[in-house]
Amino acid sequence: MSMTQRKDQPDVTREQLLRAAADLILAQGLQAVTLDAIARRAGVSKGDLQQHFQTKPILLDALFDDATQRFAGAVAAEMAKDPDANGRGTRAYLRVTVAAPADDGEAHVMRSLIGLMLFDSEVRELWSSIWDESREAQLSPQELESPELTLCRLAIDGLWMSDLLEQRTVSGPMRAGVILRIEALTRKAPGVPAGLRHDGSRVPEE
Repeated sequence: MSMTQRKDQPDVTREQLLRAAADLILAQGLQAVTLDAIARRAGVSKGDLQQHFQTKPILLDALFDDATQRFAGAVAAEMAKDPDANGRGTRAYLRVTVAAPADDGEAHVMRSLIGLMLFDSEVRELWSSIWDESREAQLSPQELESPELTLCRLAIDGLWMSDLLEQRTVSGPMRAGVILRIEALTRKAPGVPAGLRHDGSRVPEE
């Protein structure tokens, strides 16, 4: 694609740059993501890149937003395939995170960005509310108020953190068994009746 064509298609160039950044994370890790490296991989000049993303933090913010939207889309797609409404959002969250194949590129990029958020306090302050809102937006009030399903999501987060840190304390068969157990629990978890909180108290009427 020529430079003229790129200027006529700014969205294509932006997507191209974000894809190049994600590919770099997959191939070399987050530390390899520099503006120069992204420009080379995307086949554009650094000046062209900086028309979209002036600094690395701005680019990473955009990449996180893009990855979060893709993640939300994947969760929504899993929910649409699940006929069982009870625990549906939590099961979809399970399948898109820890149950994703090891070679799932999108999941790997998301893990890398979440890792950056966890270990960089400045980034965490910027991204944590976006991440929390994205996850919770697809959960029903009943799921959010269910202690059993909250326990399942905390277990999912724990497994995901184990993957992120590349811990080997859980064997492959054990990990697979835990995932199956979590999914089974999401189907057995009772919903919270409308008008009640998880502690049994009533929600005040507006």
